[in-house]
Amino acid sequence: MSTESSNVLYRNLRKPYTTIARGSGVTLWDNNGREYLDAVGGVAVNVIGHGVPEITDAIAQAGATTTFSYAAVFTNPWQEQLAANIASISPIADSKVFFTSGGSEANESAIKLARQYHIERGQSQRWKVISRWQSYHGNTLGTLAISGRPSWRIPYDPYLVASPHIVPPYCYRCPFEKTYPSCGVECADDLERTILQEGPDTISAFIAEPVVGTSLAGVVPVPEYYARIREICDKYGILFIADEVLTGYGRTGKAFSIDHWGIIPDIITVGKGVGSGYTPIAACIADPKIVDVLRQGSGRFLHGFTYGGMSLACFIGVQVFDYIAKHDLFTQSAEQGAYLHEQLNAMAASRPAIGNVRGLGLFAGVELVADRDTKMPFDKSLAVTDRIVAVAESKGLLLREGSPDANYGKGGDQIQISPPYVITRDEIDRLVDLLGQSIDEVVG
Repeated sequence: MSTESSNVLYRNLRKPYTTIARGSGVTLWDNNGREYLDAVGGVAVNVIGHGVPEITDAIAQAGATTTFSYAAVFTNPWQEQLAANIASISPIADSKVFFTSGGSEANESAIKLARQYHIERGQSQRWKVISRWQSYHGNTLGTLAISGRPSWRIPYDPYLVASPHIVPPYCYRCPFEKTYPSCGVECADDLERTILQEGPDTISAFIAEPVVGTSLAGVVPVPEYYARIREICDKYGILFIADEVLTGYGRTGKAFSIDHWGIIPDIITVGKGVGSGYTPIAACIADPKIVDVLRQGSGRFLHGFTYGGMSLACFIGVQVFDYIAKHDLFTQSAEQGAYLHEQLNAMAASRPAIGNVRGLGLFAGVELVADRDTKMPFDKSLAVTDRIVAVAESKGLLLREGSPDANYGKGGDQIQISPPYVITRDEIDRLVDLLGQSIDEVVG
C-alpha cells in the first residue's frame, strides 16, 4: 500500500506497506499469500500465537454482552477476574491492579500513583522520577520525559519535564569502562549518586525495565544489580517501579522478569502480552501499602482513562490468561528460550559481525559490530540494522530493529527477537538460519 494513496497517516511516509491478511501460530500471510515467520510477535505483543480459535470464538460469542462500562462508575466481572488473575502471578502480595489501554498509559499511571502516594503522606516535595539512559517507557509526553532514548526525545524536548537519568547496566559497553565483578556494580551505585545530587527529599520513584527493551535489546543486569537498587530505594524512601510492559507476562520465562532477581518492586507495569494483540490492554500493579495510603487519605486515585477496565478488553484478557495457563506457556517460554539462545550463540560464533547475544527466555538481542575485538560499531551511514531487517523480510522472516541510540550516541546496530511463546524448535532453527543468511548478505 502506497502511503500517498492511503488516508492513513503512517509512521514512515516513504515506505510502501504490506497488507497482512491472516495469521496462525507464529506465521503471518500477506494479501498476496506470502508467508512470514513472525520472530518478534508484532512488537513483543503476541505471546499465545496468531489466530487462536479459542480466543476469537470466545470474543464472537461474548461480544453482545461484554462491551463497555465506564470504570469510574461501574465495575464488571471481567475486570474483577483479570485483576485477580494478574495478582495471582504478581510478586507483590495482594496486588491492586489498575487497567489501561497500553504500556505508555500504564507507566503514566505508575508515575501519577507514586506522586499521589507521596503527597498523601505529606511529602509533596517528592516529584522527580529517576530513570536510565538507553531506556524506553512510552510515547506520551510524561513517559517520553523519563525515557532515555535521545533520538525520540529531541524533537519534543521543549515539552518534556526535566528528569534525572542514570547509566544503564550495560556490561558489554560499560559506561565506566570497567569489568564485572571488579566493577563493584557501579552502575547501580549511580542511582544513589544521582539521588544525593538531586536531593533525596525530591525523589518520588525510580523506574527501570528489569531486562532492557528495544533501546538496548535484551540487556540483562548482573545478579547483584537489583538487590542494590532495592536497598538504595528503601534507604531514601523512594518507590521502585518495574516497567514490565515488554518483559512481563512470561516473556523471559518467568511471570515477571524481575522474578529472576527475587526482588519485589512497589509498582509493576505490564502490557503487550496481557492482550496478546487480541485487544489493547495494559495494567499498573500496585503494592497495597500504596493504595492504603490513598484510601485513608483522599479516598481517590486522581487519574483515569476512558477505556481503562473496559469490559470487552478485560474479557479478552481473561481468555488470554486462561490460554496461557492451560498450555503452560510461561514454561514454554523458558524452555524454548533456552534453545533459542543456544542456537543464536552457535550461529554467532562463526560471524565476527555479531558482537553480543543477550537476553532471557524468548527475548533476545543481537548486537552487530564492525570489529568484534574493539566493539567498534558500523558507521551509521551503512544502515546495517535496517538492511538486515529488510533482507530478512524478503526471506520471510520478520525482525525488529533495536534503537540506534545504544552506543551512547556513537552509533550501534542491534536486532530484537521476541516470538510468540508457541514457537517450535523447528521454527527456531529456521529463524536462526534465516537471520544468519541475512547478516551474511549485508556484512559478510
